[in-house]
Amino acid sequence: MTSRNDNKNLVCPFCSLHCDDISVTTDNNSYKVNEKNNVCSKKIDSYNLNKKSVTLPKKGAKFITLSDALKGIHDLIKGHNETLIINHGVDLSGVRSMLNFASQRNCIIDHVNSKFLYQNIGVVQRTGYMATSLTETKNRADTIIIFGNKILDKSPRLLDKVIAPKNSLCSKSKKEILLIGDFTEKIVKSMKGRCNVTNIKFDLNMINDLLNATLSSDLKNVKGLSKNSLSKIKRIIGKSKYLVATWTTSDFIKTKNPKKIISSISKFIVNHNKFSRAGCMPISGVLADATSTQALTWMTGFPSRIKHIEETFKHDRNAFNSEILLANKNIDVVIHVSTINAEKLKMNKNVKNIVLGHPNTSFTSMPDIFIPVGIPGIDYEGIMFRTDNVVSVALKDIRNIKLPTTQNILDKLA
Repeated sequence: MTSRNDNKNLVCPFCSLHCDDISVTTDNNSYKVNEKNNVCSKKIDSYNLNKKSVTLPKKGAKFITLSDALKGIHDLIKGHNETLIINHGVDLSGVRSMLNFASQRNCIIDHVNSKFLYQNIGVVQRTGYMATSLTETKNRADTIIIFGNKILDKSPRLLDKVIAPKNSLCSKSKKEILLIGDFTEKIVKSMKGRCNVTNIKFDLNMINDLLNATLSSDLKNVKGLSKNSLSKIKRIIGKSKYLVATWTTSDFIKTKNPKKIISSISKFIVNHNKFSRAGCMPISGVLADATSTQALTWMTGFPSRIKHIEETFKHDRNAFNSEILLANKNIDVVIHVSTINAEKLKMNKNVKNIVLGHPNTSFTSMPDIFIPVGIPGIDYEGIMFRTDNVVSVALKDIRNIKLPTTQNILDKLA
């Protein structure tokens, strides 16, 4: 049992930055986050056990033993044709165990955020792009363009750790920050004094036109943007010695053409390298998206949407798209793996639903079988990949509630 009032550093698994300096105080098997960022503190604290937490397997509304739960899953899969595994966020060992299980049962694997993944990957496949890392951005970038609206909500410490850090190896002056999209005044105020902020309220659909205008020698008319604002943007970009463009793809999903937006940002960065250093820094999703992509790509050659067929994994971004498969009723059984997802899991009533989830997992309706599993970085040690794919971080455990890991369960089922 964890000792009382023990101060530890948590390596956070709950967003793609994976900050390793989160101070927590443990008291037996509960913990309190000593972090000034309220968004992070509330999110991490929400995974503490509470009266609604479930730490024993369930079949429908009835508690059962783990052996009965495993037998029930085995029987469900055996009696049906097509099984889909949806990854809602798990560590490296969990992804590897998914692959092992899928290879034994000829399953399909998809990540819940793969629709965002393929927006970025499409650009890499067609033209490639020049990327940079969080560390490079923190220490060398003097100008950062942030596109979107929710990126700083989804990665709350991006501002403290990367965009406007207190300490930087090479950059002593305040960074120039261009906010392009629909950022709240609260976000803008949080930046003032720490960096030079220019907030441009702008339709994300028009990013391509804006970036093209910055490359023109004339002040072209851009819908929704004054010539004074355009002139200021051009002046800031023109003075930069190390320019970084950052975004999270989910911010573009409601635009008319997300691929075009990402492609235009990439082309802009490539072009800017003719004059000075520049790089793209996309921020991946908060559900261990980068970890899933890295592991699947290493082991199968494909980042997501794969199926084990004829002794190998095959990929088809349309045929093995989980949303399409479920909409077309081509799936019999879905295994949801959700160790770090705070959102309510959507259960499709047309299929049999199995959930391997953390004790506080909630659902739109009760799954057929639920097995509570540990949280990487809270209940057991693990590895996850940071958003820039440069660093794999080692997660440590901070409590001991004796739950199995995702790997434990899937290896028993394989």
